[in-house]
Amino acid sequence: MKKIIAAMLLLAAGAAHAGVIELVKNGSFEKNGVAANSWNIKYALDGWTVGANGAEVRNNVAGAAQNGSNYLELDTTGNSWISQSFDTSKGAEYKLSFYYAAREQTGAATNGIDVFWNGQLVKQLAQNNYSNATNWIKYDLSLFGVGSLSKLEFKAAGTSDSLGGSLDNVSLTTNVPEPGTLASLLLGLGMLGFTLRRRQQ
Repeated sequence: MKKIIAAMLLLAAGAAHAGVIELVKNGSFEKNGVAANSWNIKYALDGWTVGANGAEVRNNVAGAAQNGSNYLELDTTGNSWISQSFDTSKGAEYKLSFYYAAREQTGAATNGIDVFWNGQLVKQLAQNNYSNATNWIKYDLSLFGVGSLSKLEFKAAGTSDSLGGSLDNVSLTTNVPEPGTLASLLLGLGMLGFTLRRRQQ
């Protein structure tokens, strides 16, 4: 019996090792790409809901992408926003990461982007950039599910003047038990229950 219990404990320890699941679709905006050295205002983006003013997809214009070829600016003809919703579990932890850059040769007042999780402001971004370089900064946040559905939103928050901060490489991940390990654990627990019943008989 002690050997069986020890085996079950080993299985449980194995189940603690989790696989990382990426929840964001089209986090680097590559599915809605534009030609090199060009930009275009998109009113629909794969995986994202887009505000009425659209989202400006750029490819090596007023900066270079942090990941892939394309990145996003949310001040198009005026301030706009994008959002994406996810199936979540209440109280479960989710890891958000993304890259932000202030537009070249502009001040913080025009470069603002606000980040919302379920309607709550979780991060405000605004930087000066009086250089000709694209200075990408990575941000990492821990977020928690509030129910079965959660929404992530990025909103332009600077002066609405067609010049805004840049966004790229958005990721939202969660840890889940690897299916094979979880199946092994459930099988092992079932065997333990069967053995205990036989011993009682």
